Amino acid sequence: MKELTKKCIGLISKTLVELGQTKSDKDILILASTLAEDLVRDWKMMRWDDIEESFRTGIRESDEFHLSVKTYYKWIRAQKKLIDEDTWAKNNQEQYTKRRELTYRKKNGTGLLTIQKLLK
Repeated sequence: MKELTKKCIGLISKTLVELGQTKSDKDILILASTLAEDLVRDWKMMRWDDIEESFRTGIRESDEFHLSVKTYYKWIRAQKKLIDEDTWAKNNQEQYTKRRELTYRKKNGTGLLTIQKLLK
């Protein structure tokens, strides 16, 4: 859990900078700890790069300009929906076109970690 919290601190800090916000170190630690707990509890089947991509896309494409738990839940939920739609299309052998939004996922073997691996 400690490794995951460290990664969350980095992600929260980067997100705040990209949104042009400032928070105290204490606030960043609280928000990062909350994110780590939420990932373990509610999003443990997602990969870390999926979480990073949800934040990246959320910053650039949503109307949410204030980082909060509600904001990152919207971003992660939107990313999970894309992944689920992509998986459904593959599993149902439809005419399949790779989703542009998921091109970062083709980095197999690059050492990207799932949330579960960060907990060990």
